[in-house]
Amino acid sequence: MTSTPRDQSGEPNPLHALTLDELRRRTSMKWRTHPADVLPLWVAEMDVPLARPVVRAVTEAMELGDTGYPFGTAYAEALAAFAGKRWGWDDLAVERTAIVPDVMLGVVEMLRLVTDPGDPVIVNPPVYPPFYAFVAHMDRRVVEAPLDPGLRIDLGVLEETFRRAVAGGGRAAYLLCSPHNPTGTVHTAEELAAVAALAERHGVRVVADEIHAPVVTAPDARFVPYLSVPGAERGLALMSASKGWNLAGLKAALALAGPGAAADLARMPEEVGHGPSHIGVLAHTAA
Repeated sequence: MTSTPRDQSGEPNPLHALTLDELRRRTSMKWRTHPADVLPLWVAEMDVPLARPVVRAVTEAMELGDTGYPFGTAYAEALAAFAGKRWGWDDLAVERTAIVPDVMLGVVEMLRLVTDPGDPVIVNPPVYPPFYAFVAHMDRRVVEAPLDPGLRIDLGVLEETFRRAVAGGGRAAYLLCSPHNPTGTVHTAEELAAVAALAERHGVRVVADEIHAPVVTAPDARFVPYLSVPGAERGLALMSASKGWNLAGLKAALALAGPGAAADLARMPEEVGHGPSHIGVLAHTAA
């Protein structure tokens, strides 16, 4: 008789809950892109069962026929409670949030609020490749400020890039990946405060993709929300439960604004909030 593998806390290890045959019954991109003899080792689709509260929330919605349009602030309220408990961030203002279809479409909408066609958007390569495609598709210019050899933000390079980006008098934005994808770098509070100071000095608006924040569990690294650091009052951020709870197929994310960016977020077109799935919002709220 074999026992169920358990993790260090003594709980059953979710990575051993599903067999390969069970996983191959899934019809998502991970399990249908490659031939059957290929074992796909993706990050964004997890080989684990969904959390039971998420399953209950979706099942109850199905049974009720609750499949209309999203409404209310329950998702933002759940994130605010999570942020306080997980990160000690008690200042997430629900009134300065908006639901968006997913993080990357939210990034596009936030960049539209603070830049114009042709304006530069700064990124830190090596970085999530779709940053380039989404920025180019919305008619902005990608400008690179590479990470340093230690795969951390090079503040000297970033400042010079900011200076050049606004030299012509136009607007510019910095698309910050935090935690950084694909390096796994978790930016420190000091680094993020320095970024905020540079952005304010040069008039560059920061849009932070923080989708991987809930999965930071390393004992020597602590996620710090960009909007929680001094000087980030004019920043914008995007968060989602999709990476932490395997909810990429249940579309929903939240856009967050610092107090100095509330007016910008208020200009986001109402129809953007019609894009998220109501079922997705319910699932993310439960997660």
